[in-house]
Amino acid sequence: MNIVKFEFVCSRPVPLYAYLCNQYLDYPQLDITINVDCNRYVIEASGEQQCLEQLADDIATHFLMSVWLQDSSIALIEQREGSQTAIPCPAAEMPFCEHCMPRFGDNQHAEFGQIGLVCTHCHGEQQLADHLLAMTTDDLAAISKQLITNGQIALTEQLSLSMRPIHSDNRPALLVCNPNTINAQFHLSDRQVLALSSIEKPYITARPIDAHPQLKQPLYDLCFASDRLLVIITEMLRQQGLDWVFIDDKQRPEAMAFIDNHWVEVNQNASHSTEVCSKLKPLHDQACIALPAGKNYLAKHQHDCYQVARATTIPSLKLNDEEMARCAFNSVLLEHQIDKNAAQVFFSRDYGGQIHTLDSKKQSQLFFAVPELPLSGYEIYHQLEQSPQQTVLHKFKQQFPHDYLRLLDLKLTAKRNSFSSLLAVSAVILGLETDTLDSTTLSDALIAAALSHRGPNAPRVDFSLTRGEAHRSLNWCRMLGSLISFRLADDTPNSQQKLAFGIHDSFADYLANWIEHLDQNVGVKHVAITGNDWQNSMLAQRVQLRVGKNFKLITNQMLELEGNNYAVGALRLNKRRL
Repeated sequence: MNIVKFEFVCSRPVPLYAYLCNQYLDYPQLDITINVDCNRYVIEASGEQQCLEQLADDIATHFLMSVWLQDSSIALIEQREGSQTAIPCPAAEMPFCEHCMPRFGDNQHAEFGQIGLVCTHCHGEQQLADHLLAMTTDDLAAISKQLITNGQIALTEQLSLSMRPIHSDNRPALLVCNPNTINAQFHLSDRQVLALSSIEKPYITARPIDAHPQLKQPLYDLCFASDRLLVIITEMLRQQGLDWVFIDDKQRPEAMAFIDNHWVEVNQNASHSTEVCSKLKPLHDQACIALPAGKNYLAKHQHDCYQVARATTIPSLKLNDEEMARCAFNSVLLEHQIDKNAAQVFFSRDYGGQIHTLDSKKQSQLFFAVPELPLSGYEIYHQLEQSPQQTVLHKFKQQFPHDYLRLLDLKLTAKRNSFSSLLAVSAVILGLETDTLDSTTLSDALIAAALSHRGPNAPRVDFSLTRGEAHRSLNWCRMLGSLISFRLADDTPNSQQKLAFGIHDSFADYLANWIEHLDQNVGVKHVAITGNDWQNSMLAQRVQLRVGKNFKLITNQMLELEGNNYAVGALRLNKRRL
């Protein structure tokens, strides 16, 4: 008799999948075994063909899309690997599921708006606070009406919705009310739409269509309703003709990054604990790290397990940029259990960008550091004027006086030795119009312009290295000078997009050459990708194409790109504790 194996390969644990595997142990008329191994969920079944077909339909219905799902398959096998023992797993805490959401969230259903609707599958009603359980459909309708009438409403102290842009230091975020119109308003790939619809409901960055009548920022973070309250409110707003509203959630995580063909968590504001098992031994029993915005993380090691959670304790470690980068490097190596022959490309908006190596003797070395740009555009112009780029700079001033004045007004608000700051200056030089000269908005404008480019080729922007006493850096004057030269040579309407793409593609090509050089000197088998600047989807895409062609790219899968990974990595940081 045939044995059919259903397999779901994930990058981290998915509690719902473990719960469902256990439920299928009681499936009638089939002999079923289950297993989980390294986040690979397996259901094996044998029996009559009709029953197997019904099982396949049930699995397709109930195994909802997870953002951590990397691959799924069905195959005929001869020998089982699983058993009839239930998989130990935490409760799959979901606010709603495919059984209850069509009832309370569909305006055509008789139970629409019943936020406390009891669900025997996900038990989502048990997660609601008492004041939400007491809300009636009329109460929720009043909230929606108030939002439309007043233009803004605070749902909690941490969460508010608005019809107008919300002032924030972060990228503007939108809560989607009508998923059916999303592709008509934003440039989204199929994988982005699937991620938005996944059970985790993450934020995903997208650019609006050209000349959108309302959305003028270059990039937005989009999300779908993630709890029962928002599901009902968005459906009511959809009935009023709203496709989206602005959302300000002070607890929201950053939008996810897509690296090496899978989604990666950048950071998570929730205070949940994370555990990583590794046979690599720590140098310290615990470490506490402080990050911007008052986030502290405490990591501990016990029995080959690294545990990390948000902490209220005062951090004991004071680390510089290079040490933070080494912590990020350590965290990836620890997860993948690698201790030699690796390189790291660390690009962060909060710490200086760097490239590190780890040789066959397990010795780490700093190879490259992003140079620190001057604080003001005035000083950037002055240094360019003192460089060999003086001639093209004066031509830039004469041919583009408006952009010259914008450059003088520029003040770099982000970390000035980050890749995103270099993009912000480049955006001004390319003449990309933004409503502010904020570093984040400018770098977003350049990323959006690069994503708009449709051709396969672009000019090769100069990213030549300079060699210092300890490490290499970038000749930023030469890089900006080459960018000015290309703009002077071609100022057609599409040149901005072409050059924005060229910046990313050229840098990725240079980076590939640098990694090839490092491979010849120290031996590189893996390249670790770390830091929140990798939210830049164009940078991640071009590096995957250029560097990933010859080297295996690795990222944090259980940990964040920029968050709890620092604390875990600090357990292996060779630094004396005071």
